[in-house]
Amino acid sequence: MKRLGNLIILGSWLLLFVSPSFAHGGGDLIAGPLPVGPYTVSVWLNPPDPRATEAIHYTVGVAAPIDGRPVLDAQIMVEMRARGDESPAISAPATTDQSVNKLFYETDFEVPAPGLYETIFYVSGSEGEGTLAVDIEVGSPSRINWLALGLAGLALMVVWGWWRSRKPRQVPDEMRSI
Repeated sequence: MKRLGNLIILGSWLLLFVSPSFAHGGGDLIAGPLPVGPYTVSVWLNPPDPRATEAIHYTVGVAAPIDGRPVLDAQIMVEMRARGDESPAISAPATTDQSVNKLFYETDFEVPAPGLYETIFYVSGSEGEGTLAVDIEVGSPSRINWLALGLAGLALMVVWGWWRSRKPRQVPDEMRSI
């Protein structure tokens, strides 16, 4: 039973190296706090090094510039377009609906190809409106499926532990005479 516990602990430790499924919120601050129209806006990007065909998550904080109180009734539209590409931009609203912390607006994107993307945040509310543009470098998709690799490693550890527990135990000679 001790071996099974050790295997579970080791397997859990190895899962730390599996590419995470990013939870909402957090990430790296990529802009802000900056004045955007009548508001102060901050934007976070998660993961910090986004890749094509994988989720790109934006968290947007909007505050009143005078006292810094969060603005909870803003409308935010986020638009991404590859630099030098004339195809239509992809866009989505950032809302508090999918946000764990209802003080922030959040949205997710998935872009089809690597490259430099201009990301524009359109912020509007009862006090007015403004825009913020940020360039995001999107890398090539990962060739390694870290989740599958981690699960395969865990499965190998479980099979190895089971095989080791099935081996007959050798009794030392001094114990046989007892």
